[in-house]
Amino acid sequence: ALSVPARAFDVILDPKEVDKLLNEIGKFYDESRQAPQPKDRLDALYEMGERTLDLADLMSKDKASHGSIDPSLAAVIQRRLRPYGINIIGDSLGYHYDLAAFQEYLRRAPAGERAADARYVLIGFDEPGENIPALEKSIAGKEGFIRQYPNYSEMSLVKFMLAQQHVRIARLYNARKNAALSAQHKRKATDLYRQVVKQFPQSEEAEAASDYLAQTGAKK
Repeated sequence: ALSVPARAFDVILDPKEVDKLLNEIGKFYDESRQAPQPKDRLDALYEMGERTLDLADLMSKDKASHGSIDPSLAAVIQRRLRPYGINIIGDSLGYHYDLAAFQEYLRRAPAGERAADARYVLIGFDEPGENIPALEKSIAGKEGFIRQYPNYSEMSLVKFMLAQQHVRIARLYNARKNAALSAQHKRKATDLYRQVVKQFPQSEEAEAASDYLAQTGAKK
């Protein structure tokens, strides 16, 4: 168990909650290797990834709230994760899991029961920044996901994220004085935002998409 005392003002990275997540990660790690049935091993691998994402999210929120996380608690987390080969990396924006469990799930079972969910995690947490080749790769990944899983439950968010990336890459091409490619990506973004409004009118993404269309003067 963790022995690091909680700071009086710390309401996000509670050592008890961290300990609970670490214990669950360890449990699912063991099950991913030792469960009798292949399906159970795959399910455990996926759940281990989910818990690790939860932990990275808690760490990021704590850093955003307090400027940094307790160094002794961070050291405990890294030490507890090391035997499982799990990497949570910190940078100026927060803490990020390398998503290895989801990649391993797809390697083991590309058509598995949670394959769509695993691929959704990979495209959802992909952050290419302001790099055009990386953005093009990320866009291609989302387009491939839409083709492969057209009825996925979170499709409104996938299309919205894809539209946002088209807007971003359009801005980058415009800065490079490439008006043709910039206009092409703007058209794709507008089309995707329209799809979100039409296909998912009750979603949160539809409201944001409507705002974009209104701001740019595009018809819904």
